[in-house]
Amino acid sequence: MDLLFNTIMLEPNRWTPDHTLSWPLVDLLDSIDEAGFKDLELWGYHVDRIDDSETTILVEGLEARSMQAVGVGAYPSFHKEGAEDETEMAQIERIASVSAALGAKIFKIFPGRVASASADEAIWTRTVERLKALADRVGDDGMTLTLETHGGTLCDTLPSTLRLLDRLADRDDIGICFQPYSDDDTDEAIAAFDALGDRVRHLHVQNRDADRTMTLLEDGDWTDYRRFLPHARAVGFDGALCIEFTAGIVPAEGEAFDLSGVLENAGLDRHFIERLWNA
Repeated sequence: MDLLFNTIMLEPNRWTPDHTLSWPLVDLLDSIDEAGFKDLELWGYHVDRIDDSETTILVEGLEARSMQAVGVGAYPSFHKEGAEDETEMAQIERIASVSAALGAKIFKIFPGRVASASADEAIWTRTVERLKALADRVGDDGMTLTLETHGGTLCDTLPSTLRLLDRLADRDDIGICFQPYSDDDTDEAIAAFDALGDRVRHLHVQNRDADRTMTLLEDGDWTDYRRFLPHARAVGFDGALCIEFTAGIVPAEGEAFDLSGVLENAGLDRHFIERLWNA
C-alpha cells in the first residue's frame, strides 16, 4: 500500500471558481517533506498552468527531497461543446503531459461533471468514449486511469458506478478511485467497496462530523475507518491510499488558513492509518 498526501489540502482557494493558487506547489515541498510525506497525489490545478521550465523545477524539487508524484487528479466535464470543450480538453492534455514528466503512475479524474440521475444516454455514451481515449493517452505514458466515486458524476452511487464499469468491461486498464459515497454509513461503504472488487485501484480517505465539517480520520461520523481500513487490508487491497482532506482545511469564520496546522493534522491521520494497517 502506497500512502499518499493530496496537495489539494494546502490550497485555501480550492473551491473557488478560478482556483487561484496561494502558493506555487514547489514552494510547499519543504513543508510537506518536513511533515513526513514523500509520496504525493497532486491536485490538478497545482500543475495545469505551469510551463515546461516550471515543470522542470518541480521535477528537480521532488527529486532533491526524494519525493514522488505518484498520482495527479483532474476534473473533466466531457459534456461541453465547441470552444469550451476544446479549452477543457487542452487543460486535461496539459495535466497529462506534466504528470508524465513527473513520472506519475495514477491519473485520477472525475468521470464527468453531470450527476448520474441527470445524465442522458448521449452523456453516458460520450463519457465512455472519452474515458477510453484518455485511458489510452495516459497509458502510453505508463499511467493508470482511475475514476473517483464522487457526487455530481457518473460514479455518484454504487449502481451508477457499476453501470459505467459494465460499459468499460473490456477495459481492465481503467480502475476506480474509491471514497465512500457521501450518504453511505460504514456498513454500506464496506459493501460498496466489496462490490467494486478488484476494479478499486486507489482509495481516497477523509472524514466529517454530523455537521459535515472535516475532521481527523479517527474522529469523524461519516466513516468508521477503524473498521473500513482493516477490512480493505484483509481482502487484499494493495493500491494507493490517499489522505485527501483532514481537519482544518476550512478555517473557522474570521480565522486565517493554518498551513502548518493542516500538515500536522495530516500527519496524525497518517499515523492513524499506519497503526491500523500494520496491526
